[in-house]
Amino acid sequence: MEPRPLAPADEAWRIAAGLNYRQRDGTVIAVVQDVETGEVLMVAHMDPIAVFLTLVTGLAHYWSTSRRRLWLKGETSGHYQYVVEFRTDCDGDAVLLKVVQIGAACHTGSRSCFGSKYSRLLPEPHKLRSKLLAD
Repeated sequence: MEPRPLAPADEAWRIAAGLNYRQRDGTVIAVVQDVETGEVLMVAHMDPIAVFLTLVTGLAHYWSTSRRRLWLKGETSGHYQYVVEFRTDCDGDAVLLKVVQIGAACHTGSRSCFGSKYSRLLPEPHKLRSKLLAD
């Protein structure tokens, strides 16, 4: 599979410059979702350069808050994310990337970083919803 740019450079800079980056680290939250299944694969951070590179290359780029550097998803693992769709939220402080994931999305080797399920700790969801609406 070959990556496809989502925007030309001038439009990519306009989009990147128009986002509302957090003051503490200069990033927006990026939610990454499988384009075919809708499964949430991971959450990451993007600075303006990561946004720009993602849009002009079609490959997901992120800002590592722990390593304090830009990174291309898959640069060492080969588990690239081909970005099919890039969306911004209503406040411009978060983005949604719909991707074709090659290999695992999670650094642990799992397909998704959201493999843990804790819903069994809650009351039956439909009963809880009914109770909350009744109160």
